[in-house]
Amino acid sequence: MIKKYSILCLLSVLSISTYSQILLDESYDDWTGVTLYNDPIGDGSNFGDDFVSFQVTNDEDFLYFRLELRDEILLQENNRINIYIDTDNNPSTGQSQAGIGAEIGFEFGDRTGFVRSGNSSNLAFHEDIGLTVLPSLSSKIFEFAISRNYAVNGNSQFIDGTISVAVRDDRSGGDIIPNSLSDKQYTLDNSVNVNLPESSFDKVGDGFRMMTYNSLFDGLFESGQSAQQRRIIKSMDADIYTFVEIYDYNSGAIADVIEIQTGHTNWDHASEGADTHVISKYPIKDHTNIDGNGAYLLDYEGKDMLIIVAHLPAGSNDESRQAEVDKIAAFIRDAKLGLNEFQLATDAPIIITGDMNLYGNKRQRETLLAGEIVNNNAYGPDANPDWDNTPLTAALPFANGLPQAVTWINPNSSFFPGRLDYTIYSDHILDLTNTFCLNTNGMSDNDLNALGLNRNDSRSGSDHLPVITDFEIRNVNAEKNLTLDDINAKIYPNPIQNILHIDSEESITDIRIIDLLGKVVYQSKQVSNQNIISTSEWNGGTYVIQLITENGNISETILKTR
Repeated sequence: MIKKYSILCLLSVLSISTYSQILLDESYDDWTGVTLYNDPIGDGSNFGDDFVSFQVTNDEDFLYFRLELRDEILLQENNRINIYIDTDNNPSTGQSQAGIGAEIGFEFGDRTGFVRSGNSSNLAFHEDIGLTVLPSLSSKIFEFAISRNYAVNGNSQFIDGTISVAVRDDRSGGDIIPNSLSDKQYTLDNSVNVNLPESSFDKVGDGFRMMTYNSLFDGLFESGQSAQQRRIIKSMDADIYTFVEIYDYNSGAIADVIEIQTGHTNWDHASEGADTHVISKYPIKDHTNIDGNGAYLLDYEGKDMLIIVAHLPAGSNDESRQAEVDKIAAFIRDAKLGLNEFQLATDAPIIITGDMNLYGNKRQRETLLAGEIVNNNAYGPDANPDWDNTPLTAALPFANGLPQAVTWINPNSSFFPGRLDYTIYSDHILDLTNTFCLNTNGMSDNDLNALGLNRNDSRSGSDHLPVITDFEIRNVNAEKNLTLDDINAKIYPNPIQNILHIDSEESITDIRIIDLLGKVVYQSKQVSNQNIISTSEWNGGTYVIQLITENGNISETILKTR
């Protein structure tokens, strides 16, 4: 999804300007036009976290916040960062915190907070205030949402009018943003309606549909979850189903269930590791184990297709997760080079999918996307995993009915809803035509009835939402791949900081720049021989530049530093 660009405004009081719908999706272009409050570097405790900037805005359902820090942290653990909201903008009521009288407070590192009304106060968890935070990984920038509707002792509350907001590190001498009382004030705009991303419940295009699902401890065969999961399988009518967390049943038993639900026969199936499974309309030619994760070689209409179904270690186990993603990256590298049992045909589609449990160091996702192996001594050299020598792309599915790219929602856990499940693919070969996370709680009655689903099927079936992706195979032979020398072009500097130059002596019809998450951060068809692009608002990391010409296409990678 391409988001709108507009001009940043810096005002002393937090207020609303014209902006696009805020989506929690780890891309921050939609915050352009929302008042930005900057904070001096180094003004807090040497032992705490240092804030850089802060923004707040709203729509009819949520308050949205964007917080930037000096250093990379994991927001859900090991910090004392709190947000405080004075819902009546009265410092004499509520709990006195950060110079305001807070009716809502929440400490991210402890994953607990409070809600107050008058003299009544309740302990609050994320579910009580509708809190969602992305990314689930370590970062310097976080965006999060809090519901405007909450309850205290069973009494409904609604956040409206002028409020005060502050973020504080509660360690001694900790940083506060904003600093002055007037800067903390924010007036909600009730004219802003929710504008959600669109997706189709029906398969889009002539390719294949894949459904990726964590069945949650054999849920497909458990009485409390089975009916819900079977309705989901039937309604999505996929061509390929991948599962994790089915331990006590083999792929044949799963295929029997799918045949009954869909009415299709002759499903091929295979299992690897303790709990990964593929059920496919297309023949499975081979399969093997990658340290508990499954690699499956399919015959898709006469062409090799590699699907890796991963279920990485959960929790704060960064070291084990990194080792497993290193092995996956090495397996793909070797399969492309013909150095392992799969010996992939050139331009074979590559997909990595499953419950990645990517909660912790962001390097693990970068390894999957870009093939950047941490332990090169054990697993060999880095290698861009896509066939055009670029990173893979991550699909960005939104949960139905929510402006949030979350795949895991568990109201009984202290951990916030997050993005744990991924489908990562070779965009040189595959066109993603449609994607979403099936969230029945956010669907209309008409859609539920049409698909034969019940309102709570997604949430009661599993704490993971099914991830749906529709793909078509691109005809790469019809597209000539060029180099910069072929059109006498230059891209500089590399790495970049604030400005990118793209010069060419020959005509370029389209420029697209994509980050490692597959998000288009820049696109223009108004291209000249000398193009100057501002990159100051981009996150640090690797980007792919695609230049489209009448004679062919060019793909180049650049590095953005901050």
